[in-house]
Amino acid sequence: MKIYFILFVAFFTTQLFAQDNPSKLTFSEVVEVTGANAKTLTDRATTFMKLKKIEPKVVANTISGIGTLTVAYTSVKKGAESGFIKFGLKMMIKDGKYKIDLTDFRHEGMQGKSAGGPLDLEKPECGPAQITDASWAKIKADAPDLMKTFVQELKSKMDNPTKAAPVNTDF
Repeated sequence: MKIYFILFVAFFTTQLFAQDNPSKLTFSEVVEVTGANAKTLTDRATTFMKLKKIEPKVVANTISGIGTLTVAYTSVKKGAESGFIKFGLKMMIKDGKYKIDLTDFRHEGMQGKSAGGPLDLEKPECGPAQITDASWAKIKADAPDLMKTFVQELKSKMDNPTKAAPVNTDF
């Protein structure tokens, strides 16, 4: 009987402390840039981040910062509204390649109002009185597309400059 009791307690203890691991919006990719050294890639990444108003923090071969994407949705009180999706950006750079990691996506309203919080939440932190279920679903649906556009821009700035067109010998 003691054995069954111990197994019963062990089973329920593991169930109580088991954590739900919700699917989080993240992005990670390794990109090769033939012929570019680490310093060149670091300079390109820093320039891109400054252009996007991301304060780059450089430590050894890693650059990080907090990025911001603008998202539009319908507000309960104002109608059309926009807010921000903030995310963590981390780039690890080596000669000829770099790795991009985008994580911790969270919604913030304009002037700190109507903050939905982490995008992996089922409902926004501010509640449906500030952001409706439909608006929260739109914010979450738009985030991957905004992220892909951001990554494409970053990759184009990190890539080698376009090769010069062949010289035309026809006068």
